[in-house]
Amino acid sequence: MAAEQKRSILVVDDEEIIRDFLSEVLEDYDVTAASDGDEAIDKLKQNHYDLVITDLRMPRVSGEEVVRAAQSIDPNLHVIVISGYSSLYTVSQSVANGACAFLSKPFSINELLQTVDSAIEESAQS
Repeated sequence: MAAEQKRSILVVDDEEIIRDFLSEVLEDYDVTAASDGDEAIDKLKQNHYDLVITDLRMPRVSGEEVVRAAQSIDPNLHVIVISGYSSLYTVSQSVANGACAFLSKPFSINELLQTVDSAIEESAQS
């Protein structure tokens, strides 16, 4: 009997320390990292992911654009947006663009894991 394949997560953040932190915390998943929105969109076009976690504010291509690209590539793909710049407007825009959740930095490891587990569970049902 083959072992169950790990769920895959694409982590997008221009800060290496955040990418490394998320990769470490999400060790139960198959994590791929992208350092900006451009790289993330390329990876989304080439591979299937079960979940995307993206920073909102990044140089060149924003997290909003990553959310829109993810939704156009796979409308069932769940995206969690993380940001240190959260306001009612940024949260509502992210959700309007297709994000399933928004986490304000700094967030707790438990908050992150609960949000990821919930999003993965939802995507498995869609």
